[in-house]
Amino acid sequence: MSGIPVRAVAQSKESIRIRLYALNLGLDLLALFVSFAMANMLVLGALAGEPGKPHGLIMFAMIAPVYAVLAVNGGVYGIRMLNQTREAVVRSLWALAQAVLLMLLIVYFGKIAERLSRLTLVAGVVISVLAIMLIRLMISRLARARLGAFPTLDIVIVDGVEFDVGPLAHGIDASAAGIDPTNFDARMAERLSAAVGAAERVVVACSSSRADAWSAAIKTLSAKGEILVPELMRFAPAKVSEFDHHPTVIVTAGPMEFRDRLIKRTFDLILGGLATLALSPLLIGAAVAVKLTSPGPVLFRQKRLGRDARAFNILKFRTMRNEQADKNADALTRRDDERVTPVGRFLRRTSIDELPQLLNVLLGDMSLVGPRPHAPAAKAANQLYWEVDARYWERHCIKPGMTGLAQVRGHRGATHEREDLINRLQSDLEYVTDWSLLRDLRIIFATLGVLVHENAF
Repeated sequence: MSGIPVRAVAQSKESIRIRLYALNLGLDLLALFVSFAMANMLVLGALAGEPGKPHGLIMFAMIAPVYAVLAVNGGVYGIRMLNQTREAVVRSLWALAQAVLLMLLIVYFGKIAERLSRLTLVAGVVISVLAIMLIRLMISRLARARLGAFPTLDIVIVDGVEFDVGPLAHGIDASAAGIDPTNFDARMAERLSAAVGAAERVVVACSSSRADAWSAAIKTLSAKGEILVPELMRFAPAKVSEFDHHPTVIVTAGPMEFRDRLIKRTFDLILGGLATLALSPLLIGAAVAVKLTSPGPVLFRQKRLGRDARAFNILKFRTMRNEQADKNADALTRRDDERVTPVGRFLRRTSIDELPQLLNVLLGDMSLVGPRPHAPAAKAANQLYWEVDARYWERHCIKPGMTGLAQVRGHRGATHEREDLINRLQSDLEYVTDWSLLRDLRIIFATLGVLVHENAF
C-alpha cells in the first residue's frame, strides 16, 4: 500500500491536468493563428494580405472561437484524451473540420466568397492539421511524464481478501485505516472520506458477505464507486445492465457495432474486388495448372465454421489427389504428405491455394482479415479445439478471415500440440476485442511478408 497521502496526490494530479488542458487549448489556438499567418505569407506575400481581401488572420478570427467551443464540447480536452493520442487527434481534427465548414457557410451566405483567397484557406487548414497533430503528440508525452500512465487517481480499498493492487492505483488496507462498513456512522464516514481524499474512482475488494455494507458506504463519496466481486470473474469481461428493471450481467456486447460492420464490409468488397481483378491472371494460371496435372475439380470445398459458428463451404485450389482429399479435416496435413500433388505443394508453399477465398469474401462468408476458419473436426493433440480451450467459441462472433493476427505472428500450420491452438487463439481473441480498420490494413501489409512460410505445407 502506498505511503503517499492520497489527498496530496489527487490534488497534484488534478492541478497538473488543469494546466495541461489550458496548455493544450492555448497551443491549439496559437497553432491556428501561426498556421493562417504562415499561409497568408506564403500565398499573398504579406501578413495582412491584399487590400480588401479577407486574409489569413480574418480566417483565423472566424475559425478559432468556433473550434475552441466545438473542441471543448467534443471532449478534446478530457481526461481520456491525455493518454489516448489517436482518439484525441481524431476529435481535434473533426472539431477543426466543423469550424472550417461553418466559416465557409458564413462566407457563402455573407456573399463574400469572391473576396476569399481559397489558396490561403487550403494552406492554412493543411498547416493547422499538421500543427494540431504535433501538439497532440507533445501533450500526450508531457502528460505521461507528469501523470504517469494513469491521469486519474484510483483508490483500491482492500478489506480482508487477498488482492494485489499493483501499480494501477493507490491501495488502502481497510483494517489499518480503521474503516468498517458494517459499523458505519458519521465517524466512520469521516474516516472513509479522509482515507480516499479527492480520489475520482474508488474500488473495493472484499468478500461477498461484506459487499452490501461497502455498497452503502461508498455511496457517501463523490467518487465513482465500484466493488470487485470474485464470483463474476467467470463471466469476465462483464458489465452490468438491466432488463425490465432487473439487473443483468453483460457477458458480451458483440465485438463490432453496426457502423463498424458496415465499414469492414465495404472495405472487404472494395479491396476484395480489386484484388480479384488484379490477381485474375494468377488465379487462371493456377486453375489451369491444377486441372492439367491431376484429375478432379479445380476447386476444393470444405465445411468450415464461420460467424455465429454457422457452417459454410470454404474454397481453395485443390492441392491433394482427388481420391485422397480430406473433406472433413480428419487428418492434418503433414510435411511431405504423399496426398499432396507436386503443383499442390507449390501452391501451398506460396499460399496461392488460399486465393479462391476472395470469392468467399465477395459472397459474404468471410472477411479479408479475421480469425482463420476451422473445420468442425479439427483437432489439437487429439482433442477437438473447443475441448482444448472453451474460449475457442468466442472467436466466432465475427466473420473468419483470409488472414489474421495469428497468421502474421507466425501461428499457422498444423496444430499438433495444445499450445499450437492456444497461441493462435490468444491472437484471435485479441483481434476480436480490439478491431479497427487501421489494424486490418496493417495485418494485410504484414501478410505479404509471410505468404511463404515454413509451416505452409
